[in-house]
Amino acid sequence: MDREERLSAAVRAVNDRSVTDTLMARTLVALPPPPVPVAGCAACAELAVLRAHARAVGDGSAETDADVLLARHQRREHDDGCRVFRYVPFSIVQDPSALPEYQAYCVSGEDADCGATSGPCPAPTDVEEWQRGHTRETRHTRYRRCFADYAVLECRV
Repeated sequence: MDREERLSAAVRAVNDRSVTDTLMARTLVALPPPPVPVAGCAACAELAVLRAHARAVGDGSAETDADVLLARHQRREHDDGCRVFRYVPFSIVQDPSALPEYQAYCVSGEDADCGATSGPCPAPTDVEEWQRGHTRETRHTRYRRCFADYAVLECRV
């Protein structure tokens, strides 16, 4: 079996797995950038030519196959164990579509905390009103207050 037949068989195997993976996939994911051939490597150059030809004739499947084979070759032959991670600037902000929640727990008591709770409230004033009422009924004066919200990570690209 010559080099072209081996490459053709490898492409067929990748295609078979690709079809199976596509049928089993539940969500689409963003693809990484295509691999860059290593200078001076004949195998990388050959796969890059194959990819360029596929791109030139508009064969997206063959182009993807060449990318997969090039990436696999690079992992086997050129991987030094290092990985490149790209920094993406981001901000974490409060989700404006979800309201925050406020809550208080009574931690008064001699041997153990009282354990009474206001339950989730939409505003801090509702929690304060519950605290006043609970203090009036029990004479407890120590509370643990909590605030919870939803956050969204926004990329600044």
